[in-house]
Amino acid sequence: MAKTEFRFKQFVVQQDQCAMKVSTDGVLFGSWVNYAGAERILDIGTGTGVLALIAAQRNSSADIEAVELDLDSAKQASENFVASSWGGRLHAVHADVRQWTSDRPYDLIICNPPYYDRYLPSPDPRVELAKHNKGLLFSELLAAVERLIAPEGRLAVIIPSVRETEFLQLAKQSGLLPSRRCMVAYVPNKQPKRVLLELGRSGTNVKESNLTVQATGPFDYSPEYRAMVSDILPGS
Repeated sequence: MAKTEFRFKQFVVQQDQCAMKVSTDGVLFGSWVNYAGAERILDIGTGTGVLALIAAQRNSSADIEAVELDLDSAKQASENFVASSWGGRLHAVHADVRQWTSDRPYDLIICNPPYYDRYLPSPDPRVELAKHNKGLLFSELLAAVERLIAPEGRLAVIIPSVRETEFLQLAKQSGLLPSRRCMVAYVPNKQPKRVLLELGRSGTNVKESNLTVQATGPFDYSPEYRAMVSDILPGS
């Protein structure tokens, strides 16, 4: 059973009311994102609020909005924000990003989207919504991003490596091209399972990297992963 709270170095995430709990995917993705220069940040599908909290820790001045479709998760994310050191810059919004609008565009949009496709559905409808892409198709996510992102803005996502080609084809249709890419394997000598992507409107040479999370097995993390999360996770 997942813990009801997750303690980071500089903040605490309560998660007993959230459909999706803090995960390795979320932590490594939040630690990989480049927050530099962003004055307005949007976290789509914030869940517990962990990505928005990492963004607030890493960027000391950005105003951060976090949209969440699930009401209980949105309420708990808001409580986590208020309890943090950055409550004045963090704002949780209960809304469907497919219909939601903002009066000003965002310099950086981050999203750990529901991405399971053709997998067995979850018996919990809230988990089904959070994990399976019936809740937010890639095409719907990118349509929202195209509407909300600033002209020089960036989008960062984490998705399964097997769906990268599909996502990039759709992103190109929205005028978004990759600028950073990190292939993530969880176990040494295994194929990457996730890809971290940063995209923008201007085509550039893609900065490529690779990351293996574990060194030898569970809870024995690689030096590269520990370095990435050193200011985020206790004991890293």
